[in-house]
Amino acid sequence: MGWKSVDAPDYSGMEEVAREQLAFSKQQYEEFAPVAKEIAGLQMQAQRQQMEQAADYYDYQQETFRPLEQGLVKKAQEMDTEAYRQEMAAEASAASARAFSTSNAMNQRSMAARGVNPNSGAARGTSTATGLQQAAMRAQSMTGARQSARDRADAAQYQAAGLGRGLATNSLAAYQGATGAGTAAGNMGMAAGNQYQAGLAGAASTYGSMTGSQAGLYGQAMNAQGEFFGAAIGAGATLASDRRLKKNISRVGIDENTGLNLYQFNYIDELKDDGTYIGVMADEVKAKYPEAVITMSNGFDAVNYEDLGIEMIKVGEE
Repeated sequence: MGWKSVDAPDYSGMEEVAREQLAFSKQQYEEFAPVAKEIAGLQMQAQRQQMEQAADYYDYQQETFRPLEQGLVKKAQEMDTEAYRQEMAAEASAASARAFSTSNAMNQRSMAARGVNPNSGAARGTSTATGLQQAAMRAQSMTGARQSARDRADAAQYQAAGLGRGLATNSLAAYQGATGAGTAAGNMGMAAGNQYQAGLAGAASTYGSMTGSQAGLYGQAMNAQGEFFGAAIGAGATLASDRRLKKNISRVGIDENTGLNLYQFNYIDELKDDGTYIGVMADEVKAKYPEAVITMSNGFDAVNYEDLGIEMIKVGEE
């Protein structure tokens, strides 16, 4: 059974992966940064345009429609007063008087043209009845015309005021749109850098994860090797005597009781033992005293020195 010590972990491959990931992130940043800058510029331009539009909506509403609405409110308040009602009644009365006077003069001219004595009772009665009737109709017509004119004027003003009702909402929406455009521009301006930072973090994570994995495997291998060394040396009277675990082997004599050759040796470096020993070789013991040889779980042979009546002696340091 052959073996060697555990090699230290090699991180060069993992470093290359991390470098490639970092290089790709840098390439993405360099390609995306100008695009993000252009988009951010357009969004900032849109923000300025919407801010101007919002201000225009606001100014127009303040300068044009607010005074109109205030005038309508004032007029409505004035119309709901006794003074206004008296004014309207006076206008109606004056219109009726003017109509009566005009009608009476017309009747008199008509009767004179027909040869009717304007001072006769019949003439006066007819003239009066006709005049009153015509006067009433004309007064009613004039009053209605004036009221209709007022109504049309009021309706026109209300309609004009209605045109500006949405300006405040439009102005607010424009301001909100401008704010959104500004926020989007800021986010877009930082997007390339954020993407690059994410790439840096990803590369670091890749390297750290793979390094940690390699270090863990190395640690496990070192622990396993330590267990292997312990089993290779053996314990108590059963000691490792396999040639494969020894170096600097030289024959120094023969044990008189067993007839086994005695050797001076050191354990191989991997067993981390720098002592110099005198003992037997397991293969020679197995040939003469097989019952004194044990094959350990790691595949190496160990010798039970007590069964042989001898002991392995440490004679110095390597």
